Amino acid sequence: MMEFSRLAQSVLELDRLLDQLRILAESCGVPTPEHENWYALLKHKLIPQLSEKEFLIVAVTGGTNTGKSLIFNHLVGESFSAVDHRASGTKHPVCLVPKRAGTTSFEPTLTRHFESFRLVSWSNAEQSLSVTKVHHLFWCEGQNVPDRLLLLDTPDVDSDHEINWERARAVRHAADVLIAVLTEQKYNDAAVRKFFREAAEADKPMIVLFNMFDLNNDTQHLPRWLEQFCEETGTKPLTVLVAPYNKELAEHLKLPFYELQKDGSFGEPVNLEKTLTELHFDAIKSQTLLGALKILDDPSTGVQSYLDTVQKSSARFAEALNILENASETEVNWPGLPTTVLAEEIRRWWNLGRPGWSQSINAVYRKVGDKILRPVRNIAGYISSHYFGAKHDSLNSLAEFYNKEHQAVVEFISRIIERLEKISETDNPVLRREILELIGGEHRAALFDRANTVLTSLEPVDNEFREILHKHLTEWSQKNPKIVAWIRSLDYIATAARPVITVTFAISGFALGAHVINLAIGDVAIAGGITAGGEAILHAGSENAQHSIAQLFQKIQEDYVLTRSKRFYAEFHKELWRNVLDRFRTGAGVAESEIFRQCRNWTVPEAVS
Repeated sequence: MMEFSRLAQSVLELDRLLDQLRILAESCGVPTPEHENWYALLKHKLIPQLSEKEFLIVAVTGGTNTGKSLIFNHLVGESFSAVDHRASGTKHPVCLVPKRAGTTSFEPTLTRHFESFRLVSWSNAEQSLSVTKVHHLFWCEGQNVPDRLLLLDTPDVDSDHEINWERARAVRHAADVLIAVLTEQKYNDAAVRKFFREAAEADKPMIVLFNMFDLNNDTQHLPRWLEQFCEETGTKPLTVLVAPYNKELAEHLKLPFYELQKDGSFGEPVNLEKTLTELHFDAIKSQTLLGALKILDDPSTGVQSYLDTVQKSSARFAEALNILENASETEVNWPGLPTTVLAEEIRRWWNLGRPGWSQSINAVYRKVGDKILRPVRNIAGYISSHYFGAKHDSLNSLAEFYNKEHQAVVEFISRIIERLEKISETDNPVLRREILELIGGEHRAALFDRANTVLTSLEPVDNEFREILHKHLTEWSQKNPKIVAWIRSLDYIATAARPVITVTFAISGFALGAHVINLAIGDVAIAGGITAGGEAILHAGSENAQHSIAQLFQKIQEDYVLTRSKRFYAEFHKELWRNVLDRFRTGAGVAESEIFRQCRNWTVPEAVS
């Protein structure tokens, strides 16, 4: 026997957790499970019944033209439900409750058990025949309803109108006991079998009642009908009753109900109301609740199945989030820093290590040298291009560099879009909408436009990379002190010679050549020699030194590409992807939340003695 208080506490806790999880789950595209069988049982059966143990809800159910309303009227002793010989007569359930002393109303109780219905006070039998889209439950107090019973007549379970099925299923979820009204024509109907099979799967206690039964001709067929119905649905009836076809007795609510004996015979007529009141109340309650729990705990169709869906959807959001958060690691051919720019940055670093007098002289004479050498460089470029077939150094120009970066960005965004498009091929409407709002139509054009704007706003070298570069150069110089000392000695000689060169330039036509030579010994050895693998450095060291320099500049370019692409991405998504990322994080975090973990760890309490 299940300890009721322990069961109630566990199920109520699950309901509280699911109410919170439903809101989170909607953020990752999982709809509310309110139309799921397990959830309906939780809301309409377990929660109300665990908080109220005093009533048995008995519903008269069955297919079209089986006489359900007639049986219901016999049960309550009054004509509360209209008897309509047309198919699908009853459209809305009718509920009779026992009379209560004082002013206490049953309405709050009915609201908890039948929250999908709008409660309407019963006034006449024709109300249940009205055609409306709203689910109505017509109810009133019955003079003959036993104290511990709530009795219901229900719409047809095989109606031509699907809305009637929904109402019948909702009543079935809430009911403790079903009276399954069958006839020769309806005991093996597919829709009828399906309805009662689902009830049997939830261990719903049932009384099978064959109505409009021909006592003279059908008796020999009854065992076969009953056996086939029970095998097809899995029903284990509490008892089996038959009501004869007798129009006169039916109109006066005087139909007898015979109980089928184990030997196949019929005993004396039984009082249907008394049969219900004599049901073992606690046993019925326990069977009903444990049956509902079995459906709730089914790993393929219950709460765990819902949690599987939530986890899968949340993982898809995490996948999309991962693509955007790690977009800077997308494999794209980002260009390295142009040699001319890199050389200038190396000069900056080298100059920081010069004595003060050397820094001053070199700053002045670099400006002079640049002016002097500009026409020489232009002439040299022209001669190289036209007479020796050498290409001008355009690959290292900033214009060419920006052009390559633009191509890299186009490739970068295209790959991101391609990956997101694959994820958008999902049945998750929320994720699909989020992705399409990011990459669909005019949004896609906005991505490329924004990327272009961000790219042009970035300096070729920022302080972050400058610090990285200086760190690499400093570490390399510490590991190669002989090479650095040799370069520095050349630098001091060139720096000291520059004033003499300038005077010579003023009085000699050959000064230009001397100045170029001295600049080559100094700045070219310092910068050009390092960046281009100049002969001065390479001849000064061994093959190990050459290899060391090659590794140094490969690492510098790798770090530049990494730093540059990450900086671009950081600036890019700051303005355009921030809100999208927040929504993806929310969806991705559902399966990692404490609420989800607690729901996943919930289990049906073990039986206790």
